[in-house]
Amino acid sequence: METAEKATAVLRAGGPADAVFVTDLARTAFSDYGEYDRVLPRWLGTRGVATVVAEEGGAPAGFAMRGMRTGLHLGRADAELLAVAVAARARRRGIGRALVREVIAIAERWRVRGVRLHTADTNLVAQRLFAGEGFLAEASRRGFYPNGQGAVAMRRAVERRRRARR
Repeated sequence: METAEKATAVLRAGGPADAVFVTDLARTAFSDYGEYDRVLPRWLGTRGVATVVAEEGGAPAGFAMRGMRTGLHLGRADAELLAVAVAARARRRGIGRALVREVIAIAERWRVRGVRLHTADTNLVAQRLFAGEGFLAEASRRGFYPNGQGAVAMRRAVERRRRARR
């Protein structure tokens, strides 16, 4: 069996300058589900949305977006993993896992209760990745995506980090 080479990706904050990359990768990764290539770039740099970009050899290789819905929760809110995608040339080298872990770390710093996400019910690779990072399936959602596909709703609790006493 062939083993995939593990890449060393550099993670950085994403923003409006990443719009072309996000558009192109969203078109490739999510076009079966809806027009996410039009939606996701608009969220770059938006208040309440944190974008992480993985670079490999100085070129963008993947991204993840984490959002907050203000005003919908009492107390500490849950964050939402809005999207995670890795370019085909960079898959199976740990970049997706690194992006998910960074989103969880951001959620911990923002002191939320947990991270929620939806993934296609047919995307078993993503479901295994998320389960490996502590996400549990909570529900099935028929017709969740704009193009009619079903989804699995998943959630992971986030540990509260205590602030150091001064």
